[in-house]
Amino acid sequence: MGTFAKRLGQLSRQSLETESANILKTASANKHGLSKALDATLKQGHDMTAFGLGTVASMASVDRYARFTTSMRAVYDAMETQFDAAPTGSATALVWSRHGDVLRRASKLEEDLHDVAADAATSAELSPATEGYVDAILEAGRADADGGARLLGHLYCRYFADLFGGQMLATPYNVSLGLEAGTPRHYAFDFPGTRRELIEGVYASLNDAGDALTPDARAAVVAEALRAFRLNIDVYTEEPVYVDAARGAANLVTGGARRLLG
Repeated sequence: MGTFAKRLGQLSRQSLETESANILKTASANKHGLSKALDATLKQGHDMTAFGLGTVASMASVDRYARFTTSMRAVYDAMETQFDAAPTGSATALVWSRHGDVLRRASKLEEDLHDVAADAATSAELSPATEGYVDAILEAGRADADGGARLLGHLYCRYFADLFGGQMLATPYNVSLGLEAGTPRHYAFDFPGTRRELIEGVYASLNDAGDALTPDARAAVVAEALRAFRLNIDVYTEEPVYVDAARGAANLVTGGARRLLG
């Protein structure tokens, strides 16, 4: 299992490199300001092995996928509720007012969940790790009442994961679980231009927000991003990872073969 985990981590890192590293390396807005400081958290906070294994594990069965989607729906709903409530003129509102319409994921996750677990969409209990994550988002929102923007750390962690690596996951989920065509919706964005332009724009907006913050408030955003990474790892690895990842990988292989054979 150790070798299997290592290989999945390697595959995840390779996918990220081939699909998105060029944008990360050649964008200009992330070479200074708050965006540069947030990108610096990737080495410490973004555990590709944990995220890679957790993602493939969520492909082990439709029920497993439904539980993961329930968690993500709760997280995004909590974030987006807080972003919508951010005071006009605040650093958080500055970023969300420019990009929120494109970045929103909660409604898409709700639809994805209804596809596979209609009852769970309204009545599922949240797992302990998910509750902890949601509580942290709400706590950040309350703390931001002092003029801070800790919520931007959560925005950076989740939405950039979707924009950089998440878009590659729609097909594997669809194939491995035999989902309906065009699903899951979570990873589909309606870009006003190109993905690169949106990413560059969000980076630029984060810098504008950072310029409006005190040094201590900027440091709090970076610290919150690291906290968000840890909370994500808790959610991704809360259920058995290695066995489910093996099942998810097998589903991907067999699903791909069925798709090829028509």
